[in-house]
Amino acid sequence: MLRRLNRRIQDYLRPKRLAFGKWLWDRKKDKYPEFITKNGTIDMNKVKSILFLRYDGKIGDMVVNTFMFREIKKKYPHIKIGVVARGEAKEIIKYNLYIDNIYNYIKGKEKEVAKQVEGRYDIVVDFNELMRVNHMKLLYLCRGKINIGLEKIGWNLFDLSYKKEEKKHISETYKNLLKVFGIVSVDTKYDIFVSENEKRNLEKKLKNIKEFIVLNPYAASKYRCFNETKIKEIIDYTLKKYDKKIVVIGEKKREEEIKRIISDYKDKVFYLELNGILEVVELIGRANYLITPDTSIVHIGVAKDIPMSAVYRADRDEDLNSMVWAPNSEKAKQIFSKDRVKVKGDEVDINLFEVEELY
Repeated sequence: MLRRLNRRIQDYLRPKRLAFGKWLWDRKKDKYPEFITKNGTIDMNKVKSILFLRYDGKIGDMVVNTFMFREIKKKYPHIKIGVVARGEAKEIIKYNLYIDNIYNYIKGKEKEVAKQVEGRYDIVVDFNELMRVNHMKLLYLCRGKINIGLEKIGWNLFDLSYKKEEKKHISETYKNLLKVFGIVSVDTKYDIFVSENEKRNLEKKLKNIKEFIVLNPYAASKYRCFNETKIKEIIDYTLKKYDKKIVVIGEKKREEEIKRIISDYKDKVFYLELNGILEVVELIGRANYLITPDTSIVHIGVAKDIPMSAVYRADRDEDLNSMVWAPNSEKAKQIFSKDRVKVKGDEVDINLFEVEELY
């Protein structure tokens, strides 16, 4: 009840906040029409630098974005690429070979972030379809010569807009952005680079665990997390079907819960204390198989080319999560919860699937 009430309040306030933000920040002091061709693309002969604003901290989104950085550098190696990011999404690109500068975003401190990039980038790209007030402020303060946004026709703050591909994988939308840069032949493979230090640390933690399956039972929303009963069902079925060990992963706050759940599976199921998302990446990269309901982990598995079972809620109405954020890999199997929402605003139970579907 409270969740539905809060959602209605936010739905009511959101357009009012947006209108206020546009009144305050939807403007651009200087225009540079010489950067834009008659076809509505960028004249890349004039471009020396591109800044990407990825300030939402979403790990999976950043993983998917990595193919764009590589494809731009492949065609235009002289162009400097910068990314504004935060949290563990920033860690995903920490060692990226195609990014020249990474800037830390702190919500509420847009001026501090903007000082580092102000006027230094020819092109500034924003990924958000729904702009919040602080996002508008940051983009305005970056002072890019050309601002590019997703579905931003009619905005004064944006010089160019790229199209969202409805009911298609998110990579198709990002291909539309690359077309603005004159890039039409695209390899959508994701990149995540891990340091030798992280590789050594993980090697020590794995010890004698060589052949293993990674089980990530958790997601950002509690409604997309496996419950204890389902976790044990998955473990029991997997151990019966395969002669492999299982490594269960989760955030530090889940450690006690995981250890309690796996306490009856000594020498078969393990929990490793991993130090950051890049050790998670390296672990997944060494696994024989991956099981997860979390799209961030799904995209990491795709980046490392690992076979997996990805569990999703069934799409409904405008929610096309399993389509837009599907695993972009032939090695991935999508499994759907059989639950259905009976009252609008209620959440789907992700646990309503049969473990036999996993393999």
